[in-house]
Amino acid sequence: MLFIAFMILIVSCGVSNKSANKNIPAKEYCEFLNFTNAQYSDLESDYYTIDSLFIDNDCLNVWVSYSGGCGNSEFKLFYNDLLMNSMPPKVNLLLQLDDDDNCRAIVQQKLYFNLSFFTEYANNGGIVLRMAGTDASVTYSY
Repeated sequence: MLFIAFMILIVSCGVSNKSANKNIPAKEYCEFLNFTNAQYSDLESDYYTIDSLFIDNDCLNVWVSYSGGCGNSEFKLFYNDLLMNSMPPKVNLLLQLDDDDNCRAIVQQKLYFNLSFFTEYANNGGIVLRMAGTDASVTYSY
């Protein structure tokens, strides 16, 4: 009996690892950044939290949680073309949520954004991508 339970555990772990890797998209499926001349403080956003932030296949993966569940919601990632002089350089990105929804369920969502705009920096020592208004950041480099 113990052997059967152990085998089920091993098989189920193997299946979940394969499906998790299959869900990460290549960079052609990632959304593009939105450019803005506005100050980030002028852009309104509904509340969300960043659960995880990492880069895979030149794509910024942002896993978020927010309150909603019964209406439409839309995320956009903004870049204002301001680069901090540091080594490596740093840039602030703003993730904006437009959640037209009064429901209170906790929704978790995976977002993917194309980083091709920063490829030159990634090839030349990297760039730190900081999420404005949070402590979340990640270094993009090759």
